[in-house]
Amino acid sequence: MFTLHRPRNRKELFNLRHAMLRNVVERIFGVVKRRFRILLLPPEYSMEIQARIPPALCLVHNVIRVHDPNDMMEYRNVLDEHLLTTDTGSLADGPPTEQARTRANLHRDQIASEMWEDYNKERVRRGEQAIMEPLL
Repeated sequence: MFTLHRPRNRKELFNLRHAMLRNVVERIFGVVKRRFRILLLPPEYSMEIQARIPPALCLVHNVIRVHDPNDMMEYRNVLDEHLLTTDTGSLADGPPTEQARTRANLHRDQIASEMWEDYNKERVRRGEQAIMEPLL
């Protein structure tokens, strides 16, 4: 029998939703990379141009989907080929500073808190009891 695991705190809720979103994004990248092989090649363009390529290709992909709905049949079982590569790119200028990590952690915690608040509001709306987090 399948048991539904409900998040017990804001961290679990954030991690669950983050993982679900990442799975969707990874699949989308797999589909777009399979369709447009330019994304598999080393970049030969300035960073400004490189940043414009993925959104443009997504637009073209969506136009094709609208005008040829059967087109997606080819991409039903796309493997996330980019996950199999070890190339991490060279966009970073080195490890983040302590200040940048602290800022990112605070932002993540704020998002997690807002998600938790919304999650509990939805539970109450459905007639369920809000979940109180254990004190740390």
